[in-house]
Amino acid sequence: MSSGTPRAEVWQSPDLVRTFLDGVRGGIPYAADQIGMMTRLVREADIEVARFLDLGCGSGTLAAALLAEHPAAQAVLVDFSEPMLDAARASFPSPPHQLILADFNDPGWVEPLQSLAPFDVVVSGYAIHHSTHEKKREIYATVYDLLAPGGIFVNVEHVNPATAWVGHVNDELFVDSIHANHERLGNSMTREQVATEYVYRPDKAANILAPVEDQCAWLREIGFVDVDCYFKVLELAVFGGRKFPIP
Repeated sequence: MSSGTPRAEVWQSPDLVRTFLDGVRGGIPYAADQIGMMTRLVREADIEVARFLDLGCGSGTLAAALLAEHPAAQAVLVDFSEPMLDAARASFPSPPHQLILADFNDPGWVEPLQSLAPFDVVVSGYAIHHSTHEKKREIYATVYDLLAPGGIFVNVEHVNPATAWVGHVNDELFVDSIHANHERLGNSMTREQVATEYVYRPDKAANILAPVEDQCAWLREIGFVDVDCYFKVLELAVFGGRKFPIP
């Protein structure tokens, strides 16, 4: 583990993980649209999905969506947080799936994956933004190496806002969406309480956001094709590309 960093400290807490999964994950704005775009991109790539990788899997939301469309596929889920993997284990029995404890910020994190590569699809959701920009580029290059020719990488991610005002609009959208989710769950939190928990929650200190335009440029430099930001609302983006050559 990358001990001593805000990211490592906060996501090793079972209480924070449960708070995120119960109170935040279900309230992410346009979450269904983001996942729908991810599955559409995989479908339009017209590849047989025999094995896919969910990098920074959390509780396995993206993996579950892919398995719903590709039930015969083997899912490989990677996360550095043991509490997150605990949340995923009940839904992804091994075999046929594999859950791997690894931190993609550490040297050698890819070693347990090399024997499982190539992957037809690599997805990631709200994970890589915790890494430095230099490390992000390294992760994207490693993803390219792990993909089969014609395979696709889709990153559902939190990106840097264009201006502080855009960031403010994004925060207000999140507060409204999370508050509505609490109301659906029957929780009696006020909007002000939700705002305080969202704006000042411990994991926000671990965010290292990069503009989506920069990240798409990095993907092109690595060799990905058909690179684009396929979906974006304020700080929420779905972007990625395919591995050349396309069969």
